[in-house]
Amino acid sequence: MAGYKEIKGFQVQTRTEDPSPTEVQTGDFYYNSSTGQYKTINSGGAPIGTWSSGAAVNTARTHSGGAGNSKDNALFFGGSQPPNTTSALTEKYDGSSWTEVSNLNTARIYLSGTGSSTAAITASGGSAIPQVESWDGSSWTEIAELNTPRGGAAMVGTTTSALAISGYSGGYSPQVEQWNGSAWTEISDVNYGHYGGSAAGASVTSALVFGGENPPRGGNEQKDTELWDGSSWAEQNNMSNTRSWTWSAGTATSALVAGGQPNTVNTEVWDGSSWAEVNNLATPRSYTGGKCGTSTNTLYASGSTNPPTLSNRTTATEEWTAADFQIKTVTTS
Repeated sequence: MAGYKEIKGFQVQTRTEDPSPTEVQTGDFYYNSSTGQYKTINSGGAPIGTWSSGAAVNTARTHSGGAGNSKDNALFFGGSQPPNTTSALTEKYDGSSWTEVSNLNTARIYLSGTGSSTAAITASGGSAIPQVESWDGSSWTEIAELNTPRGGAAMVGTTTSALAISGYSGGYSPQVEQWNGSAWTEISDVNYGHYGGSAAGASVTSALVFGGENPPRGGNEQKDTELWDGSSWAEQNNMSNTRSWTWSAGTATSALVAGGQPNTVNTEVWDGSSWAEVNNLATPRSYTGGKCGTSTNTLYASGSTNPPTLSNRTTATEEWTAADFQIKTVTTS
């Protein structure tokens, strides 16, 4: 039976079981009478999460886009599908299965996306596609085009306020465009142009962009990280691993990146100042462009388990879950 125990003048909760997530508060200190252990509730540091198997997508694709609120509400669209055909397919995930829904109006590859499973936006594709489409939960609608056609741009924001960051347009462009719900406007460039980079952020005033390809910088994949504060881009601590074409999640202060080219299982989380490696994907994969959920709740759908050939595309989905807090045993003597 739960009660209280006096410890050197402090009143400490006594519990027979570890508290559930709905009960805890960071800083709690309690005694578990079943195990005879004192415990604390802690937060901060890298999320201690794990990847688990989810439902397979209906059609394996590479260089596709993604958006969504969480691992239980996600979109997966476009890309390259067997037999190496540029795709307009869109699939929606409810946490247990993928369902094909309305196609993109323009089939495209090398795209990204942002938003939720009921209100998403995707821009560009290839290296010369300016088209932008908006998803309302049931269908895609073409809206105002980008000023500069590009492929492999990273995106953050919503259907009414978004950023399209960098990409390839005859070169590795540093250009960034901002969407206000009716038109795109060029704003401050990133410091390093890249193609197939990833991003995290919930608004156009606070965003993080990382990785991507830019061969002139010493290799195909990069690990550069830049932070946007609404007026300028500033270089941050780099990722531990170089990569491009990943799945990403989260905000400018709490982000996650997983997989990517070169074919890797590596997962890293960002705490607002630095990246830390956490538990790996079960299967190495690359050549995606999804952005979904948070640093504690996201997924990785499809992609390639090796260079993107027909035989190496995978339908596998992995789901990431991490606790918002940690319970630690207190050692006493």
